[in-house]
Amino acid sequence: MTSRRAFFPVALALLITLGLAAEFRSYAGADTGFLLDEAARVLDGARLYVDLVDMNPPLIVLLNMAAVLFARALGIPGILTYRLGFTALLLAALLLAAWLLRRLFPAEVALRRSIVLLVAFVLFNLPGQDFGEREHLLLALVLPYLLLAAARALRGDVPAPAALLIGALAAVGFALKPPFALLWLAIESYIRLTGRLTWRKLLPETWAIAGFLTLHAFAVLLWAPGYLRLVRLLAGPYTRFLYDPFWHVLVTGPGALLTLFALLAFAALRRQVRHRELAAVFALGALACLVAGASQQKGLSYHLYPAVALGAIVLGLLAWDAGDSPRDRVRSVYRLLAAGVFAALVVVACARNAAAAARLGPNPQQAEFERLAAVVRARAAGEGVYTMSYHIGSAYPLINYGGARSASRFAQLWILPAAYMDQLRGSRPLRYHAPGEMGPSERFLNQAVLEDLRDEHPKLLVVLKHARDLPANGFRRLDYVAYFSRDPRIARLLDRFQLVAEVGDFLVYEWVPDGVERTGPAPAVRPGTQDVIVTHRADEPLRLGDPTFLLAVLAFAIGATLAWFAERGRAGASAASRPTQVEG
Repeated sequence: MTSRRAFFPVALALLITLGLAAEFRSYAGADTGFLLDEAARVLDGARLYVDLVDMNPPLIVLLNMAAVLFARALGIPGILTYRLGFTALLLAALLLAAWLLRRLFPAEVALRRSIVLLVAFVLFNLPGQDFGEREHLLLALVLPYLLLAAARALRGDVPAPAALLIGALAAVGFALKPPFALLWLAIESYIRLTGRLTWRKLLPETWAIAGFLTLHAFAVLLWAPGYLRLVRLLAGPYTRFLYDPFWHVLVTGPGALLTLFALLAFAALRRQVRHRELAAVFALGALACLVAGASQQKGLSYHLYPAVALGAIVLGLLAWDAGDSPRDRVRSVYRLLAAGVFAALVVVACARNAAAAARLGPNPQQAEFERLAAVVRARAAGEGVYTMSYHIGSAYPLINYGGARSASRFAQLWILPAAYMDQLRGSRPLRYHAPGEMGPSERFLNQAVLEDLRDEHPKLLVVLKHARDLPANGFRRLDYVAYFSRDPRIARLLDRFQLVAEVGDFLVYEWVPDGVERTGPAPAVRPGTQDVIVTHRADEPLRLGDPTFLLAVLAFAIGATLAWFAERGRAGASAASRPTQVEG
């Protein structure tokens, strides 16, 4: 008994420590770096949605402004402040979940602890490279709401002030990522369709969510009216950028198959789950988040992270809480598969975090980033850097770790590939539009680049090299110097730069002041000579030769085997406890 009591705090501490060690030992994500830089520029007087182009609603910028203000007050890097604040929020969400579970299942200590461990795993270990994304924040804010919904389904008593707080937290998450408001609608409908609540009755958390979202909408109109104008201008091109059809993302998106399997396993085992309402709420949440993530039609891993996380919780609950079904082989197989898949997921996620924390193995991309950041620190610390690339990862977190500021109103020049999407998919050579052929968004891009280069006076210009003009090279077919040099005004500005470094896929140019002798060539139009090398990314499916795949197979086998032995043991104990008929 003592060993069981000791296991829970040790496992919880290990999950939290491993996830945080991996995050704090790695470089921040691109979106984290951009939002912190954007918030700092707003605090310094830049106008959001005018001087800064962002498709995110303004609430996330406001939250990052708080992180920047704390960083400035304490004299520490903004990324560190953001990470510390985010960690505090995750721990608060975990504590709130534990409090709700105590009210839900006061006599079931083992169940409560298992769910707390599940929540700790999906919050601290599962995110990986998506740690700190808005979807990660959304999940932390929404998890207590899902547990509250389970309490409502079980007719549990939750104090009104606590329900209001939980609803307000969930509302913040929905305001950050509006597509996931589908989760709110699904949960509210579920509680009423199951007869736990009448359609007319509004709960405290319902009032809190509806009220906050209404106030948020009015605040956007008053504080950031430029947001709606920007959305009207760029919504169409943004939809085309990285477009992946809804049904394709729903089935093949990163983690989608795991979520779908979790839902299928729940459908098969729902009658065997001892706490059916709890599992049903998480399964419904996984389904709603999967649809919401796929509706964004980008296929990015963090868009589906909430669905994968809730699907992982469902698998964990099925492995732990599903009753035995020895006479139904199909359901027994589903339970063993659920246990095996969950075990593989946990082991792979923890192993990757351990490798990231220990910085095991060579990392050419990280080495290239460090060399590029060193160039920025040496030549443009505290000054402006303009990055020409379609990818946000080219500018961030380079700007943050280089100690510079962005001289561009864009996080990345995504409008350019969006304007040439059809050509980039074709086999003919790219033909850039003449000014009269440009649409509104492309004209906006060209004018913005001109104004930023002219008014922001960047010290460095970082340009992503273009590859050969072949369909296989995708967005890398774009030649930024050739494209923007067609405008004589931009060409004159580009001619004031000289090449000072070539680091991996990037050319670094430095501004040449008046009266200073040029020592390097200016940006020039040259044909692409290389092709894109496709590498295996962490969010891609596992390959047969990947050691991680072998580890996953081993973990799956062990998890399924342990579940099989546990099921056989319980079935034997159940048979032994049945009274036997004695002939007399």
